[in-house]
Amino acid sequence: MADASSGVSGSSHDSAASAQQSQAANEAAEAQRAAEAAAAASAVNATPTPSLTTVEAAPVDLSVPMSALSQLNAMQVNTPALDFSSLTTLGGVPTNATYADVALSAIATPAPPTVEEFNAFSPTFSIDGFNAANIANTDISNVGVNVGLNYTGSLDATMNARFGLDPANVTVSGSIGYSNDLSSFNLSATAGPFGPEATPNYGATVKGSLDLGNLNAFDFSGTANFNAQGFQNANVSLGLTRDFSENLSGYTRGNVGFNRDGLSNITGETGLNFNQGGTSVGLTGRVSVDTNTGDFTGYVGARAGIKF
Repeated sequence: MADASSGVSGSSHDSAASAQQSQAANEAAEAQRAAEAAAAASAVNATPTPSLTTVEAAPVDLSVPMSALSQLNAMQVNTPALDFSSLTTLGGVPTNATYADVALSAIATPAPPTVEEFNAFSPTFSIDGFNAANIANTDISNVGVNVGLNYTGSLDATMNARFGLDPANVTVSGSIGYSNDLSSFNLSATAGPFGPEATPNYGATVKGSLDLGNLNAFDFSGTANFNAQGFQNANVSLGLTRDFSENLSGYTRGNVGFNRDGLSNITGETGLNFNQGGTSVGLTGRVSVDTNTGDFTGYVGARAGIKF
């Protein structure tokens, strides 16, 4: 009995152990498959790692052999449309120019900018009155030293002084003027000489012109002189010029003179001028009256000139 029971009981125990081992093997296989599936999914979703390949760059030779440079310098430039005849100085491009010559000619020194001065002062100095042909015979009383200052700008102005040597004296003069394409105006004055043995005089002159259009021009001038005794004389002049054509022009002018006693003389003048090429012809008529004596004078003249 005992032996039979032991045999049955051992067989049942072996079957249970075998079933447990089979279940464990299945679970292990299932876990292995799950791990492999998780690893595959992770590999699919992972960021790919780039493959880097190190490349060693070969050196590049950029040098130009001397043989190539000499060939380039010897090549001729075809420049049939360019005129280099005016380039006569060093650096000009000859007719059969090389590429090197063209490159050098392009590197030109820029011309210095032109400077136009405005509102500029300039001093003046001179000596006059001497006998240049025979300095030993110069009269010292005629010699003078001149100094001055000129101003050039929107207005032109001068100031000058002349110093006489024997006897010692000084004369001062000045002017101021304005001009443009249509008109001009100038005022000048002189005073002197001043000195121990000098009798000073004073004078002023005004003159100008005005373009009236339609080929007409008007000009005027006036002068007055004074000394220690006061007013001495004066005159006023008015004129009108008209261009009738390119070659023919005419003018008329009147002048009135005054002295300490009043009106002294009246003068009227008119004329025609013709100029064609080198030939010129002029006609002039003048009338003058001395109001102090009543003397009357007249003049009619003609002139002709030919330029060869």
